[in-house]
Amino acid sequence: MNHPKVPSVSTHKGHILYRLLRGARLRNKQLFHEIDTCASGARFCELRSDGWDIQDKFLYTTTKENKQVHVKEYFMKGDTIKAYKQLESVQDFLNRYDSRYPSDNIA
Repeated sequence: MNHPKVPSVSTHKGHILYRLLRGARLRNKQLFHEIDTCASGARFCELRSDGWDIQDKFLYTTTKENKQVHVKEYFMKGDTIKAYKQLESVQDFLNRYDSRYPSDNIA
């Protein structure tokens, strides 16, 4: 297991990484509403460059205007999350995030 670069807790990258490490599946539009960013795709790219194993898949979904669109969903595989959680730096990151943003704590 590589030792990826851990972002600061109080950044968009930190929020995205926290959610991924808690098993969330994320989409850009969802993050626009959650953390008010139009650049979540860039944050996923940066996290990958920092060494994080983030998977994605394309999905078809229907918009409010009843249009079919192709979107990307980002996630980490369960065994990848489990391996990352063995790293002290990741444990520390999760603890710092939970302390700073207790209402975001996801089981």
